[in-house]
Amino acid sequence: MIHNTAIIEGNVKLGQNVTVGPFAYIHGDVTIGDGTEIGPNVHIEGYVSIGQRNKIYHAAYLGAPPQDVAWKGGQSFVSVGDDNLIREFVQIHRGTKEGTTTTMGSNCMLMAGVHLAHNTKVGNEVIIANNTVLAGYVEVDDFCFVSGLVGFHQFVKIGKYCMISGMSRINMDCVPYMIHEGNPSRIAGINIVGLRRRGFSEERRRTIKNLYKLLVRSKLNTTQAVERIKAEYGNDPDGQEMLAFIERSDRGINK
Repeated sequence: MIHNTAIIEGNVKLGQNVTVGPFAYIHGDVTIGDGTEIGPNVHIEGYVSIGQRNKIYHAAYLGAPPQDVAWKGGQSFVSVGDDNLIREFVQIHRGTKEGTTTTMGSNCMLMAGVHLAHNTKVGNEVIIANNTVLAGYVEVDDFCFVSGLVGFHQFVKIGKYCMISGMSRINMDCVPYMIHEGNPSRIAGINIVGLRRRGFSEERRRTIKNLYKLLVRSKLNTTQAVERIKAEYGNDPDGQEMLAFIERSDRGINK
């Protein structure tokens, strides 16, 4: 159902059973998948692809041009997966350079006021709480929980299964499985509750505890800790996940 006050214009493609609320404005090259609900006063523009069964609440804004002085116009994109909750006043901006994309996977929840800047990449089953802001090119891997009022420096990376505590300032890369908190942020411990909820066995949690000890609690520097992890856990999936993340870190890692 499309409310009679909604405006839809341009090359907009709506799937089956899409609902569009009062005073919503959708224009440009926009594709919206089956069963998605667009709330009142939602604004979607530009080159935006939205999957199936998403629910987008009041006054969210998807597809706005990037807040980046490097933007010179042209086609850049927003891509959203399936089964996401995008709450009121969320902003998701398009990529800066021609042909680039801001992406979010499936089964995520963005609470009120969350901002995903240009070229951010959010994985699957990620929860981001109220008024948290991700600067350009931030990457958040799968299964993370980000609390409210967190500020992310541009280009930082967040590993899988992380928990980011409220009001933290994230200016370095956050290794997987850990709780990161503070201003500036540091590793505060292992995300034990999150790992249990995700079905991690006691054995896997014990391995992650040992990784934490080598990386954070030992007197080894990062290079030395990586060598120890390679030697002791190089064939373990969680050890490999940790090593791969550290290898692709550009800003250095939280410790």
